[in-house]
Amino acid sequence: MNGHTDQGLEVGRLTATLWRRGRVSVAVAGTVALIWAIVLLLSPRRFEGTMVLVPVQGAHASAGLAGAASLLGGSLELGATGFEATRDVVAYLLRSRTVLLAAAGTPYLGRPLSEPIVHRAPSIGNEELLLGELRHVLRVTSSKETGFVTVSVQARDSGAVRAFLGATVSQTQRVFAEVAQAQARELLRAQERRLDSANAELRRAEDQLLRFDEGNRLLTPRTRLSLERARLERGVTDAGRVYEQVTADRQSAIARELEEAPAIALVERLPGAMPPKPKRIFFRSLLLGLAVLGAGFLLWATRELVRSSMAPEGPGA
Repeated sequence: MNGHTDQGLEVGRLTATLWRRGRVSVAVAGTVALIWAIVLLLSPRRFEGTMVLVPVQGAHASAGLAGAASLLGGSLELGATGFEATRDVVAYLLRSRTVLLAAAGTPYLGRPLSEPIVHRAPSIGNEELLLGELRHVLRVTSSKETGFVTVSVQARDSGAVRAFLGATVSQTQRVFAEVAQAQARELLRAQERRLDSANAELRRAEDQLLRFDEGNRLLTPRTRLSLERARLERGVTDAGRVYEQVTADRQSAIARELEEAPAIALVERLPGAMPPKPKRIFFRSLLLGLAVLGAGFLLWATRELVRSSMAPEGPGA
């Protein structure tokens, strides 16, 4: 009987403790949730702007790039197919040092645009810190399925959000065009060097054939001299084909340099009116309150478990 009585008392003690701890935990969680709701209610509104971009290739393909890549001497990292408009390239440029610093220094209401975004003006000594803060607020994601690139930013000033996104996209388009044009110029120089080499080789082959014909007026078929002339003729033909191909590649390079650079097109622009981002006060406060409540119960259960394991065993154990 005593064992059952002790067990009942222990259960009663645990129930009372659980009820008391539960009320305390609920009160603490409710207080924390209420304080957090007040903080969210009094916090300034934030605006989020989002733009969707897609890279668009130029009208001409990168013909001749593979043949000329080895002649560029590593002055540009062109790869096997040249500098192309891909989602990875666009996503990198959006977060690049050149683009972000140029966008940060754009004037906005008489001050640099970075001030209303990250509350810091660009200067010589804080470039790395400014870049880190800008990359933290600027979110860039890309979709492998569609190739679209999404860029978004949040700030308290909706006008600053609109101006910063516009400046970032404009600077990205500018840098992309400059790199594409630089690649086209390097390609044209390489094709001109190839054309000079092919022209010199064709002239050399033609001169060899001419000298042979001048020294051998009469040729007997199926002799060593006739075979030698056939070989020289094949050399002229092969050199002529190379010259024609290189000439065509050079014309493609000229067209590539003159054409408009591959564009970064806008799929979704900013809306005319930018609504503030929802604060979701009830949901966020409830979530924090439940987290505090769960942490309180977990802490209490851990303490009770440790206490019961360290309690001395009875004489009948």
